[in-house]
Amino acid sequence: MAQNLVTKCICHDRSFEEVKDYAEEHELCTVKELREHDFCSTSCGLCTPYIEIVLETDQTQFTPGEPYRRK
Repeated sequence: MAQNLVTKCICHDRSFEEVKDYAEEHELCTVKELREHDFCSTSCGLCTPYIEIVLETDQTQFTPGEPYRRK
């Protein structure tokens, strides 16, 4: 059975691939800047640690809880 991966901001229904592309296109480097554009991570915030890693590494798929295991 395939493991469910975390791949998007649920509240905005945007994949992390879309987030990465948008950030690159608009030269955004932080979650705060993406929030200012109202693009992602403005509601529940569950995607915030994942998006931080997307911006740092370009990784766009995660096992649930992966950002917390990195610390």
